[in-house]
Amino acid sequence: MASIGDRHHLTVLPGADPGDVRAAVAALQPGSYLTSRRSPRDRDGVVLVFRSWPDGDAPVDADAPTTPAGGWTPEVAAPVAEVPPDLLRTVRVRHDRAPVPAWWTTVFSTIVGGPWADRHDATKAGADDPDARAVYGCAQPDGTVAARPAPDQLSWERHLCTHLDRLRDDDGGPVRSLRDDVAMLALQVAGALVAAGLPLAETGGAEPHGGALVVPARHATPAGVAIGWATHPHLPALGVHSEATAATLPDVMGYALASLLGTLGFRIQRGAGTHAHLVTAAPTT
Repeated sequence: MASIGDRHHLTVLPGADPGDVRAAVAALQPGSYLTSRRSPRDRDGVVLVFRSWPDGDAPVDADAPTTPAGGWTPEVAAPVAEVPPDLLRTVRVRHDRAPVPAWWTTVFSTIVGGPWADRHDATKAGADDPDARAVYGCAQPDGTVAARPAPDQLSWERHLCTHLDRLRDDDGGPVRSLRDDVAMLALQVAGALVAAGLPLAETGGAEPHGGALVVPARHATPAGVAIGWATHPHLPALGVHSEATAATLPDVMGYALASLLGTLGFRIQRGAGTHAHLVTAAPTT
């Protein structure tokens, strides 16, 4: 232990007895505090620098108290702002009275019927008016509807996304609509099949349950989207179909997919001697 003024330097070498260190620290003036710690340049060890509290309640060179004195008020150079007393109250009332979303029948954006429990009731209420629309949202004081995402629309989007996640591009990655026109066409074909009630096959290897195969075919002639059908791997285990019958199912379903998409307006080129057909263009409006 070495002392210089009010600072005490305690050198702790490797292998030092913890009891000796505690005894050296206990010998310091009560109230001493650790100010720094450094290692000597000429040997392995740690130098602890302690400093004694001076007499009095505050340490030497202490900063002024940061708490304001009693009765202190800030000095404001700018004039005090005057806020209308009813401004926030009106906003809070409007916030607390936010209506619950529901289905409404509207004509030219104006509510003419409702609230209804579902889209069917809202549509049925306006069946006699060709301009009537079923809208989901919150009724406004001016008689309009602040639209909100409809529950059935959200359910459909979740269902569609579940199927689109099963698609794989020619590089094995997910199909991205912004990659090129072929990728966009593949997503349009997949969406049409899902909307028609057909499942998409999981081509990522997670759940091989069968379904429609939708694969971007950029190197085909012409470029497009190849479509086909994959049967469930469990089909042969049923024992009720012959191997010849099971082998024809991809052909039958492939032609059915091509016919379905052709009915929906897609441009189809039939495959020659293969299970795959090619979609080359989406429906035009």
